[in-house]
Amino acid sequence: MTSYSHEIISDDTRLRLHFAVIKDSRFYSPMHWHGHLEIIYPLKGYMTAFINEQKYTLSQHDILIVNPHELHSTRTHGGVDYLLLQIPMEDLSRVLDHASSLHVKEYFPSIIGSTSLQKMRNYLQELCDTYENPHPGYLLHFSSVLYEFLYELYGNYSEVLSPEVKEKEKKNFERMDEILQYIRSHYQEDITLHDAASALHVSHEYFCRLFRKHTGQTFLSYLNAVRTMHFHEDLLRTGASITELLQRHGIQNYKVFLRDFKATYGCSPAELRKTK
Repeated sequence: MTSYSHEIISDDTRLRLHFAVIKDSRFYSPMHWHGHLEIIYPLKGYMTAFINEQKYTLSQHDILIVNPHELHSTRTHGGVDYLLLQIPMEDLSRVLDHASSLHVKEYFPSIIGSTSLQKMRNYLQELCDTYENPHPGYLLHFSSVLYEFLYELYGNYSEVLSPEVKEKEKKNFERMDEILQYIRSHYQEDITLHDAASALHVSHEYFCRLFRKHTGQTFLSYLNAVRTMHFHEDLLRTGASITELLQRHGIQNYKVFLRDFKATYGCSPAELRKTK
């Protein structure tokens, strides 16, 4: 007599992800990090990014990769359309061996026309088209295209970091994360560069060098950017007056703030609120 057994198969390979096609976006995201792989693919307009002490200018069909736990900042210049894809590291680890030790190349300019890169651009465009024009079974198609993209990316443009390099990166990351956490916790207060350096028990000179090296900007410009970002968020989601929001977020130099706000969002706070 033939006997049969059955096996319960758990599908733990499906990638959780955040995917969006964002239109006419104006934003500045100050230096930060997250635990997922991020892909940015401009469709119209241009933006700049700062990663690993390197500044990149992104235009149509360039590809930017942000590795998990990598400090980075991004800024649009005028209205920008772009694809945003984010995949948590724990999900990548299910489908990639040694995922936490892999480092992917960060920047692929559109002027490089290799067969592999053209495939990647085609896959990203197909993800956009599938997302914007869903049809029966489109999730299956979306997933298959995504896996093809990741296979091309990791198969051709990744390297395994040595334990020594990983340890050095970890130390740099932890020190900078400590600095950024201090600023995020105290940005509403009247803090100075001296306050931040003292809180981390380092000299003023060392703090300045470290901060500039890893963020590409001064402490004050970063602090102003964080304040402006939080002001913008509250301007859109609350009914608080502009004066109240300025006070809430520690903004004292209105002239500098207004210049930075207009440069990022293309209008004044009062004009933006009218469009809410």
